[in-house]
Amino acid sequence: MLKRLFLLTLLFSSIFTFSQKKLSFTYIGNIGVYITDGQSSVLIDGLHTEYGDDYLFPPSTLIDKIQTKLLPDGILFTHYHGDHFSALLSNEYLNTNKKAILLGSNQITKEIKHFKDRVFTISTINYDKQVVKLKNIEIKGLKINHVGKRHISVENVGYLVDFGIKKVLHVGDTNWMEEINLFSQLDLVNEHIDIAVLPYWMLLDNNATMLIKKHINPKHIIATHISPRINKQELQDMKVTYPDVYFLNTLEQQIQL
Repeated sequence: MLKRLFLLTLLFSSIFTFSQKKLSFTYIGNIGVYITDGQSSVLIDGLHTEYGDDYLFPPSTLIDKIQTKLLPDGILFTHYHGDHFSALLSNEYLNTNKKAILLGSNQITKEIKHFKDRVFTISTINYDKQVVKLKNIEIKGLKINHVGKRHISVENVGYLVDFGIKKVLHVGDTNWMEEINLFSQLDLVNEHIDIAVLPYWMLLDNNATMLIKKHINPKHIIATHISPRINKQELQDMKVTYPDVYFLNTLEQQIQL
């Protein structure tokens, strides 16, 4: 009897340990994701509002779920564009969750009028990685240039979120930008990234597979920021071209990795 009890205890312990080795990703619209290991959580680019027909946004029911059920420990923002960040919703969330912190560039944090002891500004002067600790998570924020010449003044921030069990990269709205050797300067390949969250257009480059391997080398890729008006055949073609990539394009879609 004792032997059976011991074996059952060992089995349940093994199942519990195995389950803790996975991260859960929930899609919040555009490039927004909620990530949790079951103990700690972050929401990246998840508090935003309606921006146009080419963008998805969390309806009030999902915002309420974020504020009352998901309760991310940290809300992280890559940049201030309206399909990524809402100052109103961010201030509201920090007021609701008294322990949550916020990370973003100065263009983000200057919009947060209170809660200064829980707000962390990521400098975009250079590509240095800046560390913020959050419960059992280590977050590194760093400048990753925004795609497009007309957005040169946008302070886009990427995040390396290390849950201990796995490390996640989120790049915001960027591209390979080989003309400035962007990803060579970032030196991400030595970060041992498990999961990379990328805007889908980074996969459209003819050399995307080589560039991902050379500059990021993740074990898994999540592609998102997919327009709800994308041609269905175009999306299907990408899925065929990249059968191992996870595509997020439906609100509250979940992936465990």
